[in-house]
This record gives sequence, C-alpha cells and structure tokens, in this order.
Amino acid sequence: MRYLGLIILVSCGLTACQSHKAIEQQSTKVVSTLNPIDFKKEDSFVHEKLDQYKVGGFSVGSWVNQTPGQYFKLVKPQSAQAAVVYFYRADSKWNRQEIIPTNFFLNGKRIPSLISNHYYWIELAPGDYKLSLSRPLAVFHFQKPKVAYFTVEEGGQYFVKYEEEKFRGGPNGEAGLLRVGPLMQMPTRQGLKEIAMTQLKSPGLNFVAEVTADGRVLKPKQEIKGEPYKVSDDVHLATPFKLWNPMTW
Repeated sequence: MRYLGLIILVSCGLTACQSHKAIEQQSTKVVSTLNPIDFKKEDSFVHEKLDQYKVGGFSVGSWVNQTPGQYFKLVKPQSAQAAVVYFYRADSKWNRQEIIPTNFFLNGKRIPSLISNHYYWIELAPGDYKLSLSRPLAVFHFQKPKVAYFTVEEGGQYFVKYEEEKFRGGPNGEAGLLRVGPLMQMPTRQGLKEIAMTQLKSPGLNFVAEVTADGRVLKPKQEIKGEPYKVSDDVHLATPFKLWNPMTW
C-alpha cells in the first residue's frame, strides 16, 4: 500500500503527457513552402510576359545524361497530411535522343526536368498549384509556356505523365483528370503500371512545412535522395529459375 500513492501519481502524469502530446499532434497543420499563387495577377498581360520571357537554368537530356537510378518505389510522405505527386516519363527512342528537355516550374520554382525513363516525386501541402512548362534555348526562355492549374488533397496520391509521343495513349477516357499538352494525369492503376520500370534519376522533393500549436514553422529537408543504384537491379528474370530434377525422368 505504501507505493499505491506513488503509482497513482505516475499514472496520472503519464496520462497527462500522452493527452498533451495527442492535442499537440492534432493542432499541428501543414503549409506549403512554395510561393502562393496570386490568381489576380495570373491573367495580367505583364505577368504573362514575365512568365514567358525569362532567364533560368536548364537540364541536359538523355542524349547526354545516361545516369541510371533506382527503379520505382512508392514512398511514404514525411507528413500524414501531405499529398504525393509522382512525375514520370517512359523510355523511348525519341526520348533518348533529346538534348535539352522541357523545364518544369511549380509556383514559379524550377523543379527537375523529366528525361527518358525517369521519375521523381514531390510532397505537397493540400491546396492549389500552378505548373508551367517551357523548353529553353540554353538559359533563355522565349516559348509561351503550357500552364496547368491543379489542386491536391490531404493524403492524396497522383501520377502525372509527360508524353510527347502519341502511341502510349492517354488516361483511358477518365473524366476530370488533368491534361495540358504533353502533361497528363493518369488513373492510379494505369499510372502504377507505366511508372513501374522508370528510374529515380533526381531526388524527390518536399515542399511541406509543419506549423506547431505555438506557431513555430518546421521546414523539412527539401531534397529526398533515394537508395544508391545497384547494377544487380537491372537483372530481371522473365520466368522463375528452376533446378532440373533428374527424378522426373
């Protein structure tokens, strides 16, 4: 009996700590680390021209960059409230001959270009986003960009394919899926089938920050690198290997 009071006090203390932690987790929200879209400026002539004519970086295509990467794997977002968007581009002779690929800008921030047989992912907070595509001449942009506005929901999973050729087709007539020029959102089942043999040739990106109950903003590491590439990953058996059994004679 002498320890009964101590046990009760410890139990109450642990319960209070767990309750406080649960309340703290519930009150934590996520926000985007990208610049927000100002829809009032989107339709202005000046904003449209600034989006078209600019100087920025560029990537080299598969004709130059033949670095291999790990084959596709689903990822678990670092925040349960985040959405994951997978961008991918399948392999083809046309894609392998590209020298400078199209640049991708998400809310004005440049994200990796897609080259042949390539995928990567981004983690986003729920909300509205603007993705613009333009192919540069070295570091100079003159081409009128193709612009896609889209919304992601908490915990959502999206597959977006970049396809300049027509032979692979689109999203099988699915209604309500994003489609702008060579960019198309694929249904999950079809997207998983097509992305399966692509490789991670650039890090994944995280644009989700957490805001704690006391107003602190916790920003994660932006680049998320995958596992090191292994040559053995290129070995795929078409049929399972079986030892010959002489007893079957």
